[in-house]
Amino acid sequence: MNLPVLVFFAVFFMAAACGGSATPAADTTSQPLVFLPKDEGPHDAGIEWWYFNGLLTDDRGREYSFHYVAFQGEAASAAVPYLLQASLGDHAAGEHLTGEQVLLDALDQNAVGVKVRVNGWEMQGDGEVYNLKFDLAEYTLDLQAVSTRPPVLHQGIGLVSLGPAGDIFYYSRTRLDVTGTMAIAGEQRPVTGSAWMDHQWGDVIGQRVGWDWVSVQLDDGSDLMAVMLWDPSDRTPFSGYGTLVSSDGSALTLKQDDVSISSEEIWTSPATGIEYPSGWTLTVLSLDLSLELEPVLVDSEFAGSRYTPAAYWEGEVRVTGTRQGRSIGGRGFVELVGYDPRQIETAPAP
Repeated sequence: MNLPVLVFFAVFFMAAACGGSATPAADTTSQPLVFLPKDEGPHDAGIEWWYFNGLLTDDRGREYSFHYVAFQGEAASAAVPYLLQASLGDHAAGEHLTGEQVLLDALDQNAVGVKVRVNGWEMQGDGEVYNLKFDLAEYTLDLQAVSTRPPVLHQGIGLVSLGPAGDIFYYSRTRLDVTGTMAIAGEQRPVTGSAWMDHQWGDVIGQRVGWDWVSVQLDDGSDLMAVMLWDPSDRTPFSGYGTLVSSDGSALTLKQDDVSISSEEIWTSPATGIEYPSGWTLTVLSLDLSLELEPVLVDSEFAGSRYTPAAYWEGEVRVTGTRQGRSIGGRGFVELVGYDPRQIETAPAP
């Protein structure tokens, strides 16, 4: 959250890689715990991921949405496992495609950014510019994403609590300009768009937490991240927070009692039978902000992974609403983790 973030998928896949790593400790000061650009690169942590979502438009005016995430597991001897997952929505065609790649590589803690390449897939970047490449069925994407705003440290210091799952370092780059090409059945088309980037790392127990996570880029130039965290065994909420980024790049931390994410609709996946909320109301009381989030493609489930047993929902949303009584719109992404019962039924290996 992703939270891009998607903790438990990587935990299931990476759990066999054992070794020592530093657990984020609670901090009682207001000093930042994330240091950039150094922390843009990989860490020897239990789990780490770099996550992107975005909306693209081609030269014919057709819209597409994507998410792309690279999970890095804990180092074991000289090997570090990676799991890359991507999805692509073709809005006009009503298609939602998913795919994944895995590899073992060396851990370079002196790297200035992320650099993962396997079977034509690539995620590489240093915090300023990212190169993103992946292919799904007849679609091949080759994108460059350039950050246009300063990074945002969530909770002000870049360390957030996942409740019983532990603490994790977390920052975002909330607006990136995207250019590149998309090949559809071999036909090249130029694309442009906007993206969002999350980077998180730490030692967490992923099956202990579920979440509803939202990233929004509003038409007034502001960006918003909001997340509600809950126990997947009984859906009891235990935490939530948000961050508002103004058009000048300044950030405001939003507390749990200020943020609400709710839904009155249910979508049942025809592939897995899992019930997900669908269509959300996001409110921030202190900002007099109320947003309606409607999924562009209702069927945006990521299921059937060969490496992670549980499914999740990840998709583009259209945003409408009001702020201080004035109409406002935008685009965003919603991520739903913890609705698949297999998340709590399956435990990672020791």
